[in-house]
Amino acid sequence: MSFDTWHKDFLERLLISFESLEKSVSIVIQGPLHERMKVSIPHYLNLINKYTHKIETLDGERILGNLVISYWANDNESIIENYKNDSNIVLVKNDPNLVKKYNQRIGTRGSAPWIYQNYSCYHGVKKSTGHLCIKVRSDEIYPDIETFHRYILKVIYEEEGPTPFFTNDIFFRKDEVEKFHPSDHLIGGLRSAIEKGFEESLRACKGNVPSDIKFPEQLICRSFLKSRNVDIKNYKSKDIMKQWYRILPLSKMPNSTWTCSYRNYDPLRSSEPGWIHDINDL
Repeated sequence: MSFDTWHKDFLERLLISFESLEKSVSIVIQGPLHERMKVSIPHYLNLINKYTHKIETLDGERILGNLVISYWANDNESIIENYKNDSNIVLVKNDPNLVKKYNQRIGTRGSAPWIYQNYSCYHGVKKSTGHLCIKVRSDEIYPDIETFHRYILKVIYEEEGPTPFFTNDIFFRKDEVEKFHPSDHLIGGLRSAIEKGFEESLRACKGNVPSDIKFPEQLICRSFLKSRNVDIKNYKSKDIMKQWYRILPLSKMPNSTWTCSYRNYDPLRSSEPGWIHDINDL
């Protein structure tokens, strides 16, 4: 075999390997263990197993891509009993006593749940191994999660510039209604960026949350942007969000189930008025 032939074959194998690496994905299920996870977990494992990437190291084989369940020590673990021995699943049991002292309240909504959300998200993402990471809620179901994964890859491959953050349209607000208010129900992107974002939002929850941040979505958004060294200015909000966020609406993810507190956590399947379905409509 000539050197040119060997070199060509080597580059082709390298390309295939890098493409496999870039498609590897971890899914982090965050929140108290919920019965709906019995439906969602198989869908999520199907996506993860389809795109796992294997690397040979001196210590043996390393697999990139896993399902992380980040929950609380007082949850009902019988919900995940059948998955405790699955090699592709990592269980992160968080101690609620470690965050109780940060239950500060702001206004009528308060920020009591914020620290729990960001704590479990951060510690879950830390255990993820995929090149990409998708954060979902434990009480929601996305059977067509692969469409969200494909959308992330499409933007990465086709758009120039740094990789943005990805969400769906649940409570994504117009700029004139609330600035820096994306959805926090489904969040995806580069694993390293998601981890840094939640690290910053957790730090913010442990400090004094600024009075102009009224909703948990705004705290996460501003923290994610800060972690990417974005100069956050209200008068630049539209341009900033259009650069750093992308939306895949629920209408493109059939049979999804979402929920929220003011709807008593009932299983919901259709969008509501006031949501932004495309970042260009901000």
